[in-house]
Amino acid sequence: MVASVVGAALAALALRNLGYPVLSEGVYWAGILAFLGVLRLTPVSLFDERDRALERHASQITLTAAAVVLVLGASAARLLTTATTYAVPTVVWGALYGYAGLIAVFAAAYLWMRYRP
Repeated sequence: MVASVVGAALAALALRNLGYPVLSEGVYWAGILAFLGVLRLTPVSLFDERDRALERHASQITLTAAAVVLVLGASAARLLTTATTYAVPTVVWGALYGYAGLIAVFAAAYLWMRYRP
């Protein structure tokens, strides 16, 4: 199942490097649709308790890492900008806003799941 997305992504990268950008996107989306087709049309449960525990643990590690990068990165960027003549690149600020957005989406999803009727 995951192989369809990974294989499609690798094939899409190869096709893009060979100069076929439209075909590359088509192959990429075909892999995504294959993944969704298997996920929805398979009568057997593809995830069990162990898979759910692994996903929960992985998401906790990811959110912890994102929070650490956001807190330390934002503080360092503010201090560098204020205390020195170094101008933090715009892409760094964009990445920090991206991490903040990730945490905001998680918080919104968590609150929705916790307090939904």
